[in-house]
Amino acid sequence: MIISESDAKRITTRVLALSKADSCTVTLRGHERGNIRFALNSVTTCGYQDNLSLSVASNFGKRSGEVSINDVADPALAAAVRKSEEIARLAPENPEFQPPLGKQQYLESRLYFEKTAGARPEKLAALCRAPLTEAAGKKVSAAGFLESGAACSAMATSQGLFAYEKATNAVFTITSRTPDGMGAGWAGNNHHDIARLDTRLLGKIAVSKSLQARNPRALEPGQYTVILEPSAVCDLLGMMIGHFDARSADEGRSFFTKKGGGNKLGEKLFEDEVTLFSDPHHETAPGSVYDASGLPAIRRNWIENGVVKELICSRYWAAKTGREAVPRPTNLILSGGSTAIEQMVQNTRRGILVTRLWYIREVDPRTLVFTGLTRDGTFLIENGKIAGPVKNFRFNESPAAMLAKIEAMGPSVRATGSELEDWSICVPPLLVRDFTFSSRSEAV
Repeated sequence: MIISESDAKRITTRVLALSKADSCTVTLRGHERGNIRFALNSVTTCGYQDNLSLSVASNFGKRSGEVSINDVADPALAAAVRKSEEIARLAPENPEFQPPLGKQQYLESRLYFEKTAGARPEKLAALCRAPLTEAAGKKVSAAGFLESGAACSAMATSQGLFAYEKATNAVFTITSRTPDGMGAGWAGNNHHDIARLDTRLLGKIAVSKSLQARNPRALEPGQYTVILEPSAVCDLLGMMIGHFDARSADEGRSFFTKKGGGNKLGEKLFEDEVTLFSDPHHETAPGSVYDASGLPAIRRNWIENGVVKELICSRYWAAKTGREAVPRPTNLILSGGSTAIEQMVQNTRRGILVTRLWYIREVDPRTLVFTGLTRDGTFLIENGKIAGPVKNFRFNESPAAMLAKIEAMGPSVRATGSELEDWSICVPPLLVRDFTFSSRSEAV
């Protein structure tokens, strides 16, 4: 359920009036989402979700209790407030407790598009028709999904904060397989504005890659020059940004820990061309105007010309160390270059082109090494040309090391990853030297 700002204000005000705690935070979240799933070149399901939930967090000193409900009638609200207070009185003290925020100033939100919110099953089915027709015409099998919908969120505290935001998002992914199962291709993307979601083009890309990927040959693992398409870059950087944390760096648990103590703020760790930032008003990949705690989101450069400029800093750690509280980013953009993927291929004597990555997991937070697999389109490059498909690899690589080994960057585009499917991210394809593939994978 999507509720208006005035209704959100009325409900949260009612809850706060019922509170007898020292302090209280009320959070409302609602969504309306429609989806279509398809397999074997035909639609298999059409679904719809509609929900509204409310949580009440009550605090007595440093003791806290929280209750979540999906009923906003007066009796349910009163019961939730009393239960959260009961839990809070029984809870142990939290030594890192921070009182709720007071009134904040937020940017104007740019996440909501009426066409996305109003997309009905007929619209979603029409968007799936072209890629399924493409797959059937090329005698391959396509599977995937399209989801589109709207969400709303509101937050209010007994200290005077009130925040409200509406957002929409549409995400489409498609996997194509050849009849013999030996060729696989993938494409996908997400946009707040469904009008920007080109499902026809994504279908053509996935189908074409699956046909090109038939009968892959095995290569020895090792270090290769690689071209990482935006989906692969999206996952690696999206997972990396969570490690931009001041506390873990200060406490010696992070890649950003400085030898001898402290953190690496202000140090040049990456190539000169690397500028990684978040900006709620970014044109292609806008973000929310506040984080989960209610802190305002503003433009921040996390890396600027290769230099670490910001680290996430919780309100507790900021108070403890006398710093500014820096919220987690609500979107992520890596500034790009001007080298198209085709040019990267032409400039590569021998290397690997990677469509996307899969099942990425952290190996060591101190070196920021991740492991995972290539999938759905991995190709050998020889003498400036695509020489053919190769079997997939397992990789063991650090995105931090990757950003220090960039040979070329393409234009930055909206991208969807395997691990970060619906986050707002804009990244370029990258040509990177000495990317480590640790073993082969027999999976297609």
